[in-house]
Amino acid sequence: MAEGAPTGRAVSPLPVSHHGIGAWAVLRLRAELGNWRLLLVRTLTAGVTVVATVFLVPGLSFQHWRHGEFVLVGLVFGLLTALVKPILQFLALRYLVVSYGLVLVLINAALLWLLSLLLGNLIHARSLLAVLLGGLIVGVVGLLLDTIVGATPPVLDRPPGAEEGP
Repeated sequence: MAEGAPTGRAVSPLPVSHHGIGAWAVLRLRAELGNWRLLLVRTLTAGVTVVATVFLVPGLSFQHWRHGEFVLVGLVFGLLTALVKPILQFLALRYLVVSYGLVLVLINAALLWLLSLLLGNLIHARSLLAVLLGGLIVGVVGLLLDTIVGATPPVLDRPPGAEEGP
């Protein structure tokens, strides 16, 4: 009998923990945490993105802002972007495709709102329009910064000792 051929028994399905969004999110988190330099760069760009967005959008403002909170804002928003954003994108995938990506503005606005809730209203928004405009600016500025610093996929690590091409 050939190796790996069915033996007449019913093949048991893989455990549920190997499928689904939860396993995918865990794998993505492991990949993000495995490359600590990429995680650091994305955290810094997330912090710069949120601070730039709050300063650019007239309806958004910081409450009781101190310069040391930049790291906290970057870390929390970086974690939200790494963990919550892929789940929201997966759940809204149908609408993402139909709207040609405009749902990403809503997802980014939701992340700004979550950031505000998690940090104890450190970021204050005067209106829903300001949050939506902030979501647009976060998406554009974040994409630009990630592209400039080289943190967008595909990110390939060179093996140690590998030389650059001509």
